[in-house]
Amino acid sequence: MLKAVIFDMDGVLVDSEPVHFRSNQITLKELFDIDIDYEYYKHFIGSTVRAMWGEIHDHYGITSMSGEELMAYNDEVLKKLLEQEDYPEVPKAPAAVRRLKEAGYALAVASSSGREKIRRNIRNLGIEDCFSVIVSGMELKNPKPAPDIFLKAAEMLGVQPKECVVIEDSANGVGAAVAADMACLGFLNPNSGDQDLSKADYLFEDFSAIEEDFVRMVHDHHTKEP
Repeated sequence: MLKAVIFDMDGVLVDSEPVHFRSNQITLKELFDIDIDYEYYKHFIGSTVRAMWGEIHDHYGITSMSGEELMAYNDEVLKKLLEQEDYPEVPKAPAAVRRLKEAGYALAVASSSGREKIRRNIRNLGIEDCFSVIVSGMELKNPKPAPDIFLKAAEMLGVQPKECVVIEDSANGVGAAVAADMACLGFLNPNSGDQDLSKADYLFEDFSAIEEDFVRMVHDHHTKEP
């Protein structure tokens, strides 16, 4: 029986990936005159910024700064960008969140972003009251596509993994949902890049489709419940 819906944030609730990529471009250009390629960047979508900057550090052979220092520098770049503009919301996503809350489901945000960033975004969207649980991948050992973040969300919600549906926009996120043995809806966000969401149970392009009957059908199909 479906009891809970777990939302990713970046690319699902807020359309943040273009802003993140721009901040990464600025950071690497300012510090090392490196032009990061989007094809390289996009495989980090859904993972944590700590894992991303650690890999970038090694990939480009950077020796003058650690991955943690790169992450801290980029945080300041991103902060300046966000002083000029907030993350835009994913159209119709906040309304879908509220529909599912009003239908009686327990809701969680399980995002690779930091906890304060998650809180700020859902507050700006006017849906902070809809979520009883927030899980930040920055506080866990293993980032997506490991299942840790979704298993933690289920544990905090007091439900079993088979009682959840995950909504994700990245290959890493879908992989994490599959590894957690949770039903998964893949959101085709063009700003998230060419993500392989083929392992999701269903794909959708518009949050107006996220109604209770549809989400329950996806869950029941995944669990083979009548």
